[in-house]
Amino acid sequence: MTTNEFLKILNDHPNLPLLFEYQSGSFTRMDYHITEIKNVQYDTVDCGGVQNKWQEVHIQLWENELPEPDHRVNTSKALDIFTVVEKVRATWGDVEIKFEYGNHQFHKAVLPVGNVAIHDKQIIVQLGQDQTCCKAKDRAVTEEEKAVACCAPAVAVSAEPKVDLSGLFADSSEACTPGGGCC
Repeated sequence: MTTNEFLKILNDHPNLPLLFEYQSGSFTRMDYHITEIKNVQYDTVDCGGVQNKWQEVHIQLWENELPEPDHRVNTSKALDIFTVVEKVRATWGDVEIKFEYGNHQFHKAVLPVGNVAIHDKQIIVQLGQDQTCCKAKDRAVTEEEKAVACCAPAVAVSAEPKVDLSGLFADSSEACTPGGGCC
């Protein structure tokens, strides 16, 4: 989802509660804050030696240590925060938007939007998961290209027979056994 698509949802549904589900069945507290709107520019070089550049917008969600029962973010409040940011600098609109969140039960992560649902007169942003990838392998077309695109191919396992170690200890009392206290 792009920033502009997210903002359209907010504009189309004024004053609705805005909730974030960061993993299935787990939501940010109702009194979360939107503390930063970040334009993030990536400039990377992958393992195949190719430079990659892209941009994203990250929205930081934060919960105060002490619950704030009178604080709520709805779609209009979120738009107000975007307006404050726009007075300082433009937020990129046509790039992917992600949400940065973490709490005591969930590690800090930057999560993409998996789905947005309107349920019981509230907007629920269901955050998805990102996985790492190998861009060099992703660029490869044939199986041969994929085999050498990233790291060196695996070394072939030799066909030498396995060594039987069962007779290593002449006296079985020297062998380590479960519950024997040696390991």
